Amino acid sequence: MSNALWDFGIQKELRMVDSRLREMVKSRERTLTDASLHIIEGGGKRLRPTVTILSYKAVGGKDSDKIVDIATAFELIHSATLVHDDINDGGTMRRGRETVHKKYGVHDAIVTGDFMFVKAFSIGGALDKVVVQTTADACAMLAEGEIMQHRYRHSKDLTVDGYLEIMERKTAQPIRAGAMVGAHLAGGSPEQVRDLGEYGLKLGVAFQIVDDILDFTGNEKRIGKPVGMDLKEGLLTLPSLLAAKASAEARKIVMDIVASDAPTPAEVRKGVQAVIKTGAIEQARGMGEYYGMEALQHLGGLGSNEYSSGLRELVKRVLDRSS
Repeated sequence: MSNALWDFGIQKELRMVDSRLREMVKSRERTLTDASLHIIEGGGKRLRPTVTILSYKAVGGKDSDKIVDIATAFELIHSATLVHDDINDGGTMRRGRETVHKKYGVHDAIVTGDFMFVKAFSIGGALDKVVVQTTADACAMLAEGEIMQHRYRHSKDLTVDGYLEIMERKTAQPIRAGAMVGAHLAGGSPEQVRDLGEYGLKLGVAFQIVDDILDFTGNEKRIGKPVGMDLKEGLLTLPSLLAAKASAEARKIVMDIVASDAPTPAEVRKGVQAVIKTGAIEQARGMGEYYGMEALQHLGGLGSNEYSSGLRELVKRVLDRSS
């Protein structure tokens, strides 16, 4: 899915975010700049800046420069976490390209992630205390989610509730923070800030559920990585957890793969097919739609304008995406 399809009357601002991202990662050390640009130019959805900018404008914000700066900070934080995630997961491909650590080495990749975090906070730190605290809280929860997920790697003990908690912390909290900061900087009421935060939280969970479904059903060329990567890396996600509950046979196949340090490609393919066969994909999709509906319910306090319509349409795009 190209970035243009995520545009909701904010194409100018998203172009400004892209330009600001390039500007922020300039360094006297060429490797830092090149490695940062490698992840930034990887064709991501720019979901976090989109939510941040739409929330700002939906509440009546007018200063594009102000919101572009913080939207850029949220995308830098996201990019930094992707670099570190790929190191932790041992991933070699992301969005159809080599991961940063594969291309530049683990040492330079770790430092690149740290560099992007610092650059993000140099932007956010210039704004008020509420912005700094909201962003810092989201980053702390993101780190907690990463530790939780790692604790359950190669483990059969994860529950659906545990999965949802991890995904809320890792994926949804930063999106929630972007929506809250956008509404806050636009001068939104405490209720609007809270409601848009809840919208971002539910949207983030829906986005992650769809991501985890695509790991089983996606077209490898479109999603930019082989299917079944979560199973291969020892991670239980919503489809595999639901499949394990639905069928004893699927549970054994899935859990054997997850417990293995190095499952074969044939074993992973068998696991993917076992999950699909149980109907777990449809069940997971239903849960994603539930979170999407929950997100929409938190938009009732907004006036009707192009940008609040954009927030509603974004839910549909997140649920319908195929890459």
